[in-house]
Amino acid sequence: MNLLSQQYGPVSVLIARLFPGQVEVVLHDLLTGKIAGIEGSLSNRVAGDESLIDTKGLEADVDACDIIGPYAQTNWDGEVLRSFTAVVRDSESRPIGLICVNMRTAAFSAAADLIASLSVIGQAPHSKALFAQDWRAAANTVIAQTLAERGVTLVTAKRDDKVALIRALERAGVLQMRGSPEYAAKTLGISRASLYNLLKDARRKKDPMGFKDSVEAV
Repeated sequence: MNLLSQQYGPVSVLIARLFPGQVEVVLHDLLTGKIAGIEGSLSNRVAGDESLIDTKGLEADVDACDIIGPYAQTNWDGEVLRSFTAVVRDSESRPIGLICVNMRTAAFSAAADLIASLSVIGQAPHSKALFAQDWRAAANTVIAQTLAERGVTLVTAKRDDKVALIRALERAGVLQMRGSPEYAAKTLGISRASLYNLLKDARRKKDPMGFKDSVEAV
């Protein structure tokens, strides 16, 4: 257990238990670039995964209380999450960690007229500094958009739908990122071998826009 988890782990557990099944708390260690801990997991991430956070522009997004947000981001299943991030600093005010709280909004959106203050409607896009390098966020957005365009969900998606999803991910350059095939396979509920078979089908099918793959292997 690293120092960040030791100091803020109990707080993460407390927040996750306060909103069971509705909130995810992620501790990002900026010194190692890894996720130090995660409670109430809603995303396909575990402790030890790379954070994929660009810290160079972090200070521009932080308010006077060292908080970023609220901002919206798309989860692996297409649901929009309402998120906040708190910056953890050392004794010399250097950022050493982030505490990110991601809340589900499906129930809130269903009653948007009553609880508009908790919905993500009208919120600004997510922090550029936090997600400039996060290919997972890009993958989630591509998957959500493709499912919406085809009028299906991950549960109801057929083989042709999954081929379209893989094609869209490759077009977006997501599958070129290290670790992305495993993430995509996990998100789609298939094996890595099945993902590569679908990728072969996607590349064999003629693209109506004339798209040509620039990557022969992932």
